[in-house]
Amino acid sequence: MSHSGSLPVNASRFYTVDVNTADPVQLVRRLNSVATDDTERPCLLINCQQLRCLRTRGVSFLVSQLLLTRAAGADVLLYNVGPVLERVLRLLRLDQLFQLWPASTASSGRTSVA
Repeated sequence: MSHSGSLPVNASRFYTVDVNTADPVQLVRRLNSVATDDTERPCLLINCQQLRCLRTRGVSFLVSQLLLTRAAGADVLLYNVGPVLERVLRLLRLDQLFQLWPASTASSGRTSVA
């Protein structure tokens, strides 16, 4: 899945999420509770260049949040992934669960959520 420029075929609900200020798990639950179409999972776009949690809480916290977010019912798309984080995600084989893409792919008028 990593570095793919294509979006999931069944994904129509995209939200840019700032993990520094929003709890992605609560956000997914809220999005799913107001969804009119139960067949599509929301897709959360996360800019990894701006992650403060990597410095304060570490990679394990980020990975935990991403896994919980996916389990809550959302697809997770990461962009601006630095080389160290990318290597960690690959070593943990999490690049198979989370799509990694360049920032230019994610910036096309998507909805932003705190």
